[in-house]
Amino acid sequence: MTDRPRTRSEAFAHRLGLTVSDLHDLKQAHAVLVLPESSPREARYPAWQIDATGQPFPVLHALFDALGDSGWTIHRFLMQSHPELAGQTALEALRDGRNAWVVRLKFNNY
Repeated sequence: MTDRPRTRSEAFAHRLGLTVSDLHDLKQAHAVLVLPESSPREARYPAWQIDATGQPFPVLHALFDALGDSGWTIHRFLMQSHPELAGQTALEALRDGRNAWVVRLKFNNY
């Protein structure tokens, strides 16, 4: 038997200690951020969505609830600087443990 290269989903699932099926369940629950490409097998799972505990940021589902189903919309929100966060990005605030600030920000501005 030969090793076949991991798909992006396989690699991300492995990093989280999950099966691809478990990762698909997290995707359906909006608990992970997936950036779609032209082929579903090429979808990207940004590594930066994993927090210090080795799991995706727990507020991702709340961001999807407020901003919709587009992974690219969530990505843009997380990467933008926000004056309410003293110019930090929402991702930087999440990394600093300010989950509540990010959730409040998305409800106040979107």
